[in-house]
Amino acid sequence: MADVWTVSDWAIGEADPAAFIAAFSRFADAATALGGAREGMILQDVHDSTHFVVVRRWDSEAVIEVWAQEQQLHDDELTALVPQGSKAAVLVKVAELGGEGSGTSQGSR
Repeated sequence: MADVWTVSDWAIGEADPAAFIAAFSRFADAATALGGAREGMILQDVHDSTHFVVVRRWDSEAVIEVWAQEQQLHDDELTALVPQGSKAAVLVKVAELGGEGSGTSQGSR
């Protein structure tokens, strides 16, 4: 199983951030119901409350393709809030980065 991720970058303009988060959560729930969608998160820019990045891990690119075909059934509320949509990409993990306590070398200081 590949470690496949989707990333979408959202500039929501005048939309209410709480409404965007709620709408995107419902949109993502539809992906979860289809199967193959794993953990994900909605990240908000600390300096621009109208900028969000959404990251989600999937079982495979094939699962993402199925979701892409079905998403039009679930995106009305989201596109009403942010009609210009987002910039999106499908990515594959190529390396792990160590964190505090991970035992991975952090280089010399």
